[in-house]
Amino acid sequence: MLHHDENSASSPGWNPPAHLEARFSRKRRRPGTSSPCNHPLTNSNLATTRRQTLLETRKSLLRQRAAHVEKVRRARANSHEAVSERLLALQQSLSQAHNSRNAILAKIAGSCASEVAKAKQVAQEIRARREEEAKALKSGVEERMLEAERRRKEVLRERRGKRRERGSSSSVKVDGSSEEEGDDAVAGSLQKIRLGASKPTEMLREEAAIHIQRLYRNYRNREVVGRFLELGLTIESVRDTSFEAISIKFQEEKVRKATTRLLKLCGLLEHLEEGRVEIEKACRTFLSAFLILGHPGEVLSDDGESEKVIPTDNPSPKMHANLNRFKQALITKSKDLLIAFESFLSSPTFPPDQSLFAAWDAFNTGFTSWKTRDSEILINTMVAQYAELDLIWQKVKDDTEEHVALDFKEGIRENQLLLLVRIRRLAGERTRALIRQAVKDARRTRLPRKEKGDTRPRATPTASDGNSVSTEVESSSVSSGAAAASLSPAGSPQPPETPAGVADQSRFPPMENGAIFSNRQVVHELALDKDFKLGARKKGGLERVVDEQARRAFWDAMKEDVLERGELAKWIPGMAGSVKEKLLRLLESTGSLHRMISDSIDIQIIEQQCRAGSYDYEKFFSFVLSILPKICSPARDEDVQALINDTTSNYIHRLQRLFDVLELLQLDHANFLLMMSAQYVIPEAVPYERRLFAADLEAGRTTLTQTKRWLLKAKEEKLQEARSRDPEGVNHPSNRPPSTGIYNHAFASLVMSLGGPLTLQEVPETFHLDIERIRTYREEFRSLVLGAAMGLTIKNLLHRDVRSSWKPLKDRISTDLSSETPLEPLAIAQDLCTFLRETVATPKQVVSHVTSAITRIAARSGSQEHQDPVVRVVSNRLRGFVLARLNAGTSKEKVRLATGGGDTLTSFGMAEWISEVGAFVERSVALTDLNRNCYAVWYDGILA
Repeated sequence: MLHHDENSASSPGWNPPAHLEARFSRKRRRPGTSSPCNHPLTNSNLATTRRQTLLETRKSLLRQRAAHVEKVRRARANSHEAVSERLLALQQSLSQAHNSRNAILAKIAGSCASEVAKAKQVAQEIRARREEEAKALKSGVEERMLEAERRRKEVLRERRGKRRERGSSSSVKVDGSSEEEGDDAVAGSLQKIRLGASKPTEMLREEAAIHIQRLYRNYRNREVVGRFLELGLTIESVRDTSFEAISIKFQEEKVRKATTRLLKLCGLLEHLEEGRVEIEKACRTFLSAFLILGHPGEVLSDDGESEKVIPTDNPSPKMHANLNRFKQALITKSKDLLIAFESFLSSPTFPPDQSLFAAWDAFNTGFTSWKTRDSEILINTMVAQYAELDLIWQKVKDDTEEHVALDFKEGIRENQLLLLVRIRRLAGERTRALIRQAVKDARRTRLPRKEKGDTRPRATPTASDGNSVSTEVESSSVSSGAAAASLSPAGSPQPPETPAGVADQSRFPPMENGAIFSNRQVVHELALDKDFKLGARKKGGLERVVDEQARRAFWDAMKEDVLERGELAKWIPGMAGSVKEKLLRLLESTGSLHRMISDSIDIQIIEQQCRAGSYDYEKFFSFVLSILPKICSPARDEDVQALINDTTSNYIHRLQRLFDVLELLQLDHANFLLMMSAQYVIPEAVPYERRLFAADLEAGRTTLTQTKRWLLKAKEEKLQEARSRDPEGVNHPSNRPPSTGIYNHAFASLVMSLGGPLTLQEVPETFHLDIERIRTYREEFRSLVLGAAMGLTIKNLLHRDVRSSWKPLKDRISTDLSSETPLEPLAIAQDLCTFLRETVATPKQVVSHVTSAITRIAARSGSQEHQDPVVRVVSNRLRGFVLARLNAGTSKEKVRLATGGGDTLTSFGMAEWISEVGAFVERSVALTDLNRNCYAVWYDGILA
């Protein structure tokens, strides 16, 4: 074939391209190592190689296709699994929704069943009454028929006697004919009775009695109706008369007697038991219909007198709606009753028409349910007030002077007795259980909690240590290093690398704001809370992560050097020295344990053993773990025992746990020393803080610039308020705001604000120890206001009574507002809408309104005050409530405000937040009292 191709290429009929012709004409040279004989073999090898290459290529392609097919198959399988999982999740969500729907339907069915049962009961009562009336009417007709029959026989008997006297034989007739003649003579006989004909004496008396009784009943009925009409009680007259005047009139004996007689005559009081109380109650219920129609705003209003005192700006129309659906239904029933009653009075006929009985039953049922609802709200409010008074007494009986405590005791006991009488009048036998449970819950949640275990160290210092602490505080010299060294152990949460690092630490553990506790701060905290205890600092998310990473890096570096590289001398002596120093700080220097630890743990010997490689850490641990149970507090026995039982971990892990336990023991030791020194420190806290602040002012370390700006601004606001109340410009001294009122107003503007975050420029110098506390109070105030505004808005949108308590909703709102990760306003609104759908039947339109309202309320407003009208109203009311408590001067006034605090908050629509508001008020009062007592000299000088 190759030879044929060459000949065909050289033929004149075919002209190949230039590059092919050059290729064909090129002379080929064989390599020197090849010969003509091995050329076919070479071609065969090349063909085999090409074939193998082709096969490998195809195999590779097939493998790729197979891998692709497998990948597609697996993807399809995974997608089927994902689809099945999604279908399963969808089925679960559908089942949950179905269960929720069934629960809601069951709840609705239960409520409907109760309403149907009530309606059936009312219908049965009406049916029974009608049957009794029909029986009475039937018996009356039968009696009249019997009386007519008796009189007919009497007339027949009289006629027979007359005929016998005449002796006429024709007068003797059969009984049937005589009866027929008697029937014809009945009318004539009755006419003779009217004309005074002769009749038997008994019959004349009976007829006269019946006639007289009929006349007397008619006269009595006219007199009863006339007596009531003389009162002039109509819907128009009640509406035209003031509420106070008509209320006084309804309490008059004449009105109650006239109404009671008329109701008895109409038969509206027949079902009541014989008793003055029940009858008077029914009479007051009937007269309430006139009040409801004449003055619905006063009778059915949710606003109390204490609420009207506090000014509000831009009130929400929803919050001031006059009547909800329940009240409107009660007004409709009152209108039906009075219309039927006035229709009866226009033409009085006895017994009255059945429409009056039906209207009275409907109104009585509605009024009773409304009164029961108000009674429950009133009972809950008074029980909360009783518990609040008990809390006040529990807190002041040990904290104040004896005469002040006696004043509080008398006022609290008097108010508690009044509340007890009122609660028993409404709750009856439930009074004792309600009060006991409320007092128990209040003491558990509001009073300081006691430690579960005894945190007093077993190796406690002597009384001389506590006296030395008090001497340091009472003395004028303020040596923070010496005093802190006598009061507290080391506070660093990380173990130091060298013993010297531990020896230099002589201050308290960190505060919550990251600063270190000084003597001044400890005294300040004890003055605010006599049960103050040191605790581990609460760290934020980022700070906690950084701290954990640093600790892990520290212990990992030690583990790598000690366990892997064997560099014991680099770490072991320093850690042993740290353990020794921490143990010695927990003991007295003159005690036997102190001497034993000092002699047993020799750092130089440990360092020599580490360098020689003969250090035995098991002996070290056994010695330290034998000491810990002797010096730890009973509350730490479990932690120490867990450390002793841990024998399987490596040396570094056990050492890390040992340092954690030592930190807890040092914290208990410091708190015990604080408890011992509190009785000496607290009486000197105010002069001590005053002396230090005066020294700072004298040395130029602080100024009063921000304090002056803060107080003068509050003074100008109070003066402007006084001028607005004095349009004539009299400027009477009694209208000038006192310094205490100006200070409380300034404190309220500092603590109770819905604006942006607190800056250092806003805080006066006199509050330099309470910056974080004020920030916490502002956030707490914001949570209270927003939570109450959300609850109030939801109640109004659902047409519920704002005074009623809805604790599950309050718990859900508190959870959303106090979340560690702040939720977005829309997320809070969606969560609350989910709660409403799960608990109550909520229409979609209401859900959309709730979402928009909650989103608007929960939105932060930056540095400006919140613009939502509901939030502003709640904020103003709560600020006024707290200011009233701050301005209370005498113990009686404080007790009075505490007694009515629950009622006031309930009228605000904050019935669920009474305990939280009470705790906020207590902390605010404590801070203002301490701050004013410490810095009153400078405040009075600025305001003079």
